[in-house]
Amino acid sequence: MTQKTPDVRRALPMGSFDYSDRFTEELDTMKKIQLMDRNAWAKFVNLFKHPGIDDHDHGWRCEYWGKMMRGACFTCQASPDPDLYAVLEETVRDLLTAQDEHGRFSTYSVDAEFHGWDIWGRKYIMLGLLYFLDICTDDTLAEKVLTALMRHADYMLSKLGREEDGKLVIAACTNNWDGLNSCSILEPFMLLYNRTGEQRYLDFAEYIVSFGGTLHKNLFEQAYEDTTPVHKYHTDKAYEMISCFEGLAEYVKVTGNEKYRQSVIRFGDRVLREEATIIGCLGCKYESFDHAVVEQFNESHRGDMQETCVTVTWMKFLWQLWRMTGDAKYMDAFETSMYNAMSAALKRNIDMEANGGLPIPIHSYNPLRHDVHPDTVGGKKMIDDNSYYGCCVCISTAGFALETLASAAVGHRSLFVNLYRDGIITTDDITLKVDTRNYESGGDVSFEVLKVSGSPLNQPTLYLRIPAWADRKATFITNGIRVKVDTSREYYPGYLPVNVTEGKKFMLSFAGDDFFRYIHPADVSDVPVENIPYLAVRLGPTLYSADDTLDGEPVYDIDTTGSFRTWMDGGHYPEESAVPCRGILKLPLKNGEQLTLVDYPSAGQVPGHKVSAWIKTKV
Repeated sequence: MTQKTPDVRRALPMGSFDYSDRFTEELDTMKKIQLMDRNAWAKFVNLFKHPGIDDHDHGWRCEYWGKMMRGACFTCQASPDPDLYAVLEETVRDLLTAQDEHGRFSTYSVDAEFHGWDIWGRKYIMLGLLYFLDICTDDTLAEKVLTALMRHADYMLSKLGREEDGKLVIAACTNNWDGLNSCSILEPFMLLYNRTGEQRYLDFAEYIVSFGGTLHKNLFEQAYEDTTPVHKYHTDKAYEMISCFEGLAEYVKVTGNEKYRQSVIRFGDRVLREEATIIGCLGCKYESFDHAVVEQFNESHRGDMQETCVTVTWMKFLWQLWRMTGDAKYMDAFETSMYNAMSAALKRNIDMEANGGLPIPIHSYNPLRHDVHPDTVGGKKMIDDNSYYGCCVCISTAGFALETLASAAVGHRSLFVNLYRDGIITTDDITLKVDTRNYESGGDVSFEVLKVSGSPLNQPTLYLRIPAWADRKATFITNGIRVKVDTSREYYPGYLPVNVTEGKKFMLSFAGDDFFRYIHPADVSDVPVENIPYLAVRLGPTLYSADDTLDGEPVYDIDTTGSFRTWMDGGHYPEESAVPCRGILKLPLKNGEQLTLVDYPSAGQVPGHKVSAWIKTKV
């Protein structure tokens, strides 16, 4: 469908990326352990073949298949794999056999439907099938999927709507979060409208928008007014709220509603200011907003916090915001999540035999201050007599795949490189080879333009993101000439424009004082804070953490004026580090000793070991 307010940047199509680096390895791990597991897919589909399995506890088993399918489709787009595609086509065909005579895909019986998390689960069925259509290579199957999708959607339209029409009010069809989870179905209805052009789906989307996310308070209006902190909104559940605003973003693109466009952006900016923690997750009160830029220092917050579902949803929303605006700050935040919270979520010790042979490769929660990774499986539900699963496990692959999909995008005859990955990016205009071997440890990224299309008078432009942690500054090196650049005042702030010719080689260097930094609470808080005895240590985009087994939280007297030493070798580790890690930092203490830190994703991966992303210090 024609969009009145299309994205200012466009995602690259499937097959545009050929990467081989640590992030590729993380995605491959999830693919092998989770996405290629036919047994897991069969277990999830089986839930829909027995409607009523979620009746007794109004559960969310209904989300598992669609949530994992979305991540699987993102994975195929990021790194096409015929073997993975075959598994996905097989489970889609299996799911189609589970559609009941009413057109429903539901784990709730008809008598119990539209309560609890039923609509939330139907949302994920829609998303899973819609994203599968983006990669489907079989036209006959695609037609069957779309027909099933429309039957599934039309049944909801026959039951949900305005009370005066004798229908159920969608925002009242749950006892959770005042309807946030049900109203988040806005996103797939907009995507379905885009695919079919059927006016009834847009009409239903407009009906959902009228609630503004909840039954009793219009959060979309609240975001537009932009006077209330997000943790003081009518409800504070992070994941579901962001999902509703994702749906509003899709609505804005079709309708051109500028007010709601501002609502989406203002909401995103406020979340970024108030809730984004040092590792790139949101909220510290379990899974809810709570002014986390300050609350991340609150001693009472321990255990289940910094949820992986929230991390992935935040990353997806940041990608949405960047495509809408082109503002580099959203990719800065995405990079923080990618290098820290997302990477740390992947377990380094995965028990392949546990849980009835259905391994759980993901930490559901990430610690901030001297705490272990909790054993809690977020959203845990039994799916048969031998196995359970959880929401964070299902959603995680989407996060790892987005690290590829968001790494570069196009504008008019332009390639924007957002994230520095090892490998090749191919577009209609430019083929670019990137070597990031020193990005994390020394600050250098090398480039080679392999191919350029167009006449000499109409060459495309390459835009390279210069990260905020480097103060938007870098050294551009080509043919032995070094030029210092400041991108804060460029036409696209935060991006360095480079004119490209075939065969051109050049380098960006971020090395310098900004590459290593001590971060104090006042540096990250949006309100004045004093006498909080913590600091964090960042090397480029990566946070470094203490890793220990001490009972009490240690206090270190760090000499922040002294010199430090770094060491990094992608997965190997020296004798100075007691745990496997990608890199270490050795910081000087005022007593003449040194404190050894490891990269945050490696910290706490040994059972019983505690993580200190924020290190307690003497005031």
